[in-house]
Amino acid sequence: MQQSTPIAGGAPANSPYPPSSVAWYATIVLALLYWLSILDRFIISLMVDPIKRDLNITDVQFGMLHGLAFALTYSLLGLAAGALADRFNRRRIIFGCVAIWSLATAACGLAQHFWHMLLARVGVGAGEAGLNPCATSMLTDLFPRERLTSAMAVYAIGATIGSGTAYLFGGAIVEAVSQTATIAIPLVGDVRSWQAVFFVIGIPGALLSFVVFTFPEPVRTGKSSQATVQRRGFWKGLVLAYGDLLRFMRPRWRFFAYHYAGFALASIVLAGSAIWYPAHMGRAFGWTPSKIGLGLGLTLVVAGITGKLVGGWAVDAMYRRGLHDAQLRWYAGCLLIAAPVGIIATTSGNPWIFLAGAGTFLVLLATLPACSAAALNLVTPNELRGTGVAFFAATAGLIGSATGPILIAAVSDHVFGGPEFIGRGMAVVIAVCCPIGAAILAFGCKHMREVMPQTGH
Repeated sequence: MQQSTPIAGGAPANSPYPPSSVAWYATIVLALLYWLSILDRFIISLMVDPIKRDLNITDVQFGMLHGLAFALTYSLLGLAAGALADRFNRRRIIFGCVAIWSLATAACGLAQHFWHMLLARVGVGAGEAGLNPCATSMLTDLFPRERLTSAMAVYAIGATIGSGTAYLFGGAIVEAVSQTATIAIPLVGDVRSWQAVFFVIGIPGALLSFVVFTFPEPVRTGKSSQATVQRRGFWKGLVLAYGDLLRFMRPRWRFFAYHYAGFALASIVLAGSAIWYPAHMGRAFGWTPSKIGLGLGLTLVVAGITGKLVGGWAVDAMYRRGLHDAQLRWYAGCLLIAAPVGIIATTSGNPWIFLAGAGTFLVLLATLPACSAAALNLVTPNELRGTGVAFFAATAGLIGSATGPILIAAVSDHVFGGPEFIGRGMAVVIAVCCPIGAAILAFGCKHMREVMPQTGH
């Protein structure tokens, strides 16, 4: 058999994939933008109490701002973004999305009432909706399948650093601006100190959007019916894309049902806990925002990066050994182990036990976005990958991101009697969702193995 001739960067001459140097540079740029999106998304969680005070809202309403308002828009507009990602230049879509969510983050700083903040959070969700469908589609065109989960994990490190940065530097920013009641912003005037944080975070992001043009649009691989898609008109193509996806999913419905349900339960745990960690530390341990930011930020960054790199490497190693259900198999085991760790952490009265437990919990569960997206893209043909990731975000992702924060708040308020019991609320949700999610993903392994030979790429 004739061997492929290597070219610069380590890719063979006849490979559909770019040189590894180009692929990894693009991955790092996409991770940088993912970092920015998570920073903009989570910075609000460090300012729970001042926002509640000045906007006169409850924990449940704050859960709506951080969870429902963002996630509903993120998921629904992501449907359109996913179809666009399968048809048009993905870099240009990402550029527009980064600019939109950055400006919407700055608009959060103008909020005077609950509905003002709600609309601004809708804007953040609308902008961020386009990143993941485009980025995960591009990554699948940048790397061969036996390296895909590792690449997805490196991309997802952007989310880890984003949330860690929100805690690490956000706490310091909040502490600094809280020294004065108001801060003067050019062209805006005097704003409350917490409002100034949104301007500091949002405005520079719009300028960073141009970085996506520093690498080329990758060649699309793994096509099955691209000619049919291209014959359609623009709007008709967007609508019919989901008809194509559902027709593709129908004979494989068992795999998709187990995948969606299992990762939805995991999303409830991760999204809900991430929102309430800072508030729990402030209420249970009396820590200041800067101390919370330092302790929680360092913990989440180290644990998240470790979990993603180790998990991505382990899943790809399992895949190379012939375990073509590796993404589901690995994550089912992680959920099962993580349950008692999370319960101990969130019910402990010692802040250091909490941080150690939260770090271990995240090491185990950090590969959620890599495992869920890689499993979908390995099964789905190229012209449905953006659509498929967006559809997952609009269903399972919406359930997790929207209900997790509200569910935890509702359990702490209505079961245990008040917001000071937010840790117990997290413990209950972890105790229920993690074992059930593990069982569902374990049952789905068989069905993932069955559909893998049918991918045709």
